[in-house]
Amino acid sequence: MKLISAEGLLDLAQLEKITQKPALFAKDDGNFWQDPYISEHLLNAHLDDESDQGSRKYQDILQSVLWLCEYLKLPEDSKLLDLGCGPGLYSENFYGQGFDVTGIDISQSSIDYAKEQAEGFQYRIKYICQDYLKIDYQNEFDVITLIYGDLCVLSHEDRKILLNKVHKALKPGGFIVFDVFTKYFFSKEEAEQSWYISDDEGFWSEEEHLLLQSHFKYKKDKVRLDKYTMLLANGEVRTHHIWKHYFSLKRCINMMEESGFNVKEYWSNLQGKPFEKESPWIGMIAQKA
Repeated sequence: MKLISAEGLLDLAQLEKITQKPALFAKDDGNFWQDPYISEHLLNAHLDDESDQGSRKYQDILQSVLWLCEYLKLPEDSKLLDLGCGPGLYSENFYGQGFDVTGIDISQSSIDYAKEQAEGFQYRIKYICQDYLKIDYQNEFDVITLIYGDLCVLSHEDRKILLNKVHKALKPGGFIVFDVFTKYFFSKEEAEQSWYISDDEGFWSEEEHLLLQSHFKYKKDKVRLDKYTMLLANGEVRTHHIWKHYFSLKRCINMMEESGFNVKEYWSNLQGKPFEKESPWIGMIAQKA
């Protein structure tokens, strides 16, 4: 879509329209996870150990993996599927603890990096670039992980689809390990709208652009949206949506039971911290019923 007419005029009415609050889980202008430029910046965010924007910091990842392995006490070479594996930060550590690991992620840049690391260190980890909503395994894995809020970015329908596929992919008695946001994750109030002009390579584009950032609340559905509207110098407009669904403990337990799981235990993180009412995260392990 372009906002500049053949006469060189900016269509402000159209600009106002496309920056308005969209319908719940409305689609944006494409899958930015697969955009070569953006996915490279996402990879850099995953690997930046000074920030937790892309992934948790390495020591937190390591502590989670060590604690989870101690909790699960599964035999060596148990099969683990790491969904949304990114560049393999969790996958590598689970492999180091004796798991037979498969990692799946939709970003080709992240998967390419993970494969290079595995080859360089001779890790026998299988990495697949795929939309994990399209997995089709049956009774194959002992553990499936969905860590760092992956369930929260999905629509209600897609979340049900994924949990059904996870249930099918697990062996009888297999475990799903995941974490989700609570409403306290958003205790720092987001600005409703802000903007900036990028005159060099920005996160969303290497071209000069104006970026409008909007934060919308869908209180009834327990959902937040970060919407990014990018206006390029030639008048082209692109939008990107990042959905964030948050849960109460009760809703999280109900979700798992409705999908055929028995909740084993829950915490304020995936390092065994006892659950606190105002925790920004719920970490949970559930077992295939």
